[in-house]
Formats: sequence, structure tokens, C-alpha cells
Amino acid sequence: MNFKNFLNKENIFVSDYYEDTDSFYADFALFLKEKGIIKDKKKVKRLFIKRENIQSTAIGKGAAAPHIFSDEFSKFILSIALIKNGVDFKAPDGGKVFLIFLIMSDEKDVGMHLKTLAHIARFVKTTDIVNCVKETKHAEEIFKTILKKEKLIQ
Repeated sequence: MNFKNFLNKENIFVSDYYEDTDSFYADFALFLKEKGIIKDKKKVKRLFIKRENIQSTAIGKGAAAPHIFSDEFSKFILSIALIKNGVDFKAPDGGKVFLIFLIMSDEKDVGMHLKTLAHIARFVKTTDIVNCVKETKHAEEIFKTILKKEKLIQ
């Protein structure tokens, strides 16, 4: 699994602040709809919130990796969100989440979800990616920084 094969800079969402994960997921679903990736933003928002309510998708060190399955996705999608002031994901380490790796596909891609989750966990654990992207201003910078840092773990 390599980010460069699945991530594109057009799918990077940047915002300053969210009160909670529900408001983040509402705006993120709207972002996906505006990009033409999904049709039903309410359905996608509900799926992310439902997943988050089962158990926090925060993985520590300021990152989270929510993942959902839906027929809204015709292919495997990896997106990234940066929330500059962080959002409370009820992380096990108690910290705010700044960098969110969002994994989305239909039911056919369960194996790819698992590989991607493992890659993200390793990436976050072994790099300083969250601190590096916190001060970035644009999706292009985030994209380049992630690909540069990913080379360090390969």
C-alpha cells in the first residue's frame, strides 16, 4: 500500500476548527458531494457518525482513520482532512485529532481497508507527520509532505 497510488490532492480537505466530529463529518460529506464523489451526503455523514459512535477512530499522536463501506463509492477512496485547531475524537490518548485519514469504498474492498489502516497506523507511529502538516496552508503542501514522509518508512 502506498499513499501515492490512492491519494490525490483534490481529495484533501482543510479547515480551521470543528466543535465535534458530527459537524466535521457533515462538512466532509458536503465536500465529497461537491467533488462529485458521492450523491447522498446525508447517508455518508450518517455512516461516518455511526462508525465513530461504535468506537473512536482516533489512533493517537493527533491522527484518526475513520473508514466506511457504502454503495455511494464506485471505487476505493482515500481522503485526508486537516483540522488546524484539532477536534475531539475521544482519542485513547486524550489528545485532539488534527490529521484525519478517511477510507471509503464499497463492500468489495475490505482487504484494502485493512491494509490501508495498517499502513496509516505505522505511518503515524513512525513519523512526525501530524506536526509537519499542522502548519501547512494548502492541500498541495499536505500532499507533498505526506508523500515525502511516506518514503521514510518504505
